[in-house]
Amino acid sequence: MAISSTKSRGNMRLALALSLIVPRAGWAVPVVSPGSPDSKGGEALSAKVEPKSTAGTFGLSYFTFFDGPALAGNFGVTPNWLGRPLDDGLSFFNLVSLKYRVSETLAIDYQLRVQVLVNNGTGSAGFEQVRWHSPRIGISGKLASGENWTLSGAVNTDFPYLFPAPFGGGFVAEKRTVLFNPGLFANFSYKVPGSKWSFFTLITPRFFVYEDRDAAEPQLTQGGLSPGLKPELALQFSPSLTYELTEKVGLRMGTVIDYRKLVLSSWNPFSASFRTADVNSEAWRLWATPLQVGVNLALSKALNIYTFVNTYPIAAQRERRDGSRASFAETASVGMWINGTLF
Repeated sequence: MAISSTKSRGNMRLALALSLIVPRAGWAVPVVSPGSPDSKGGEALSAKVEPKSTAGTFGLSYFTFFDGPALAGNFGVTPNWLGRPLDDGLSFFNLVSLKYRVSETLAIDYQLRVQVLVNNGTGSAGFEQVRWHSPRIGISGKLASGENWTLSGAVNTDFPYLFPAPFGGGFVAEKRTVLFNPGLFANFSYKVPGSKWSFFTLITPRFFVYEDRDAAEPQLTQGGLSPGLKPELALQFSPSLTYELTEKVGLRMGTVIDYRKLVLSSWNPFSASFRTADVNSEAWRLWATPLQVGVNLALSKALNIYTFVNTYPIAAQRERRDGSRASFAETASVGMWINGTLF
């Protein structure tokens, strides 16, 4: 009996040790950056060894956009392409995706969106440092993949602004009276075989339905725009190229390509203009196209950091409503993306 009891206790200790050593594969849609060790094959491997557990049923990922200080002028705000304040102050816009797995590749995705303003750089009345934005609900997962590429993301929409928090009632949605805005929040990652180069882009097209087409937040006017210039259909991509210096560090250059049908635009997509602030034109707009150059740090699956300098090189897009034009330096700022998958 003593020998049997000792052997039983030994087996229990061995089982406990193995349970601590062998990793527990979780499930979540990864948001990866170029050069990340998880950008090729990591998700497929975790899917093969994933146990049936709470970690496999639920997922949690995040994406934070930091709009940082100007490089000239008012350092307390982030300038837009017109040299006007992008918002009331420096801002962290945080997206947190909570996922419930419904199949091997798809999940119900509830995306919380909270903005934190570091300061009130414009001295705005009624300033709120923390802003709740209407969350989004949709279906997310790995949409497609190949040997060197992956397309993952979510098809989702805001809850109507009329809904109470924590579902509706978001700051911008309420000011613009957004009823729903179906769209895609996805990322595409491609690693060039046998090369240090990789390609990454966010894919974020979205269609907006408003209750009041003439309503908007005061920050839009403060930024040199007007309610008629809010988007009705936005076809947006954020492509970037990364050159891998080390396994975790890369040099990265990117932009945002955003072609918009505005509230005041006609439905003719071939009528186009660079002049984003023009309220007298029914043309679609190639929205402000920045140049972003910086360093990408793929530290782990849970933490990727991209820091960059942001400028607007297309002079025609820097033209204001009064005919003046912002200088190249007036539109320069510092920005950062932080993202990862926690489980």
